[in-house]
Amino acid sequence: MKSTHYRLAESIGYKITNSARLVMNRLNKNFKQNNLPVTHEQWAIMIRLWEEDGLTQNKLATMTNKDSPSISRLVNNLIKNDLVTRIPHPVDKRTNLIFLTANGKKMQEAMIEQAQNTVEQISEGIDPKELEIFLKVLEQIDENLKD
Repeated sequence: MKSTHYRLAESIGYKITNSARLVMNRLNKNFKQNNLPVTHEQWAIMIRLWEEDGLTQNKLATMTNKDSPSISRLVNNLIKNDLVTRIPHPVDKRTNLIFLTANGKKMQEAMIEQAQNTVEQISEGIDPKELEIFLKVLEQIDENLKD
């Protein structure tokens, strides 16, 4: 495609970014409407902790593709909401382990329900075979962009 014919709104990068923003906004809205005091970014941390509690902040950063300052800010906000706690590593005192609190554990079912609800809203009216192809294409795009 010649640069004179480039249209931002028609580019794959723009469309992916716009869709991602809409998905995150919908997930945030669904959490808020159901009195779940988290954002999509905090959700990404909590779901990792439900899978394996007691992760380091560095591991959470890697798993969520976020930098350390962002993870620290997100964890601080989760601590303020009594959803996680930060405990010094028993061997390496420079490292902290992040654990879910009882409140954080109690929210698991409701948060997963809203995440599933969001996925249903996103995929409404899309043929399951087309959705499967779409997801495979997204996986290939991710693979193409890995360093």
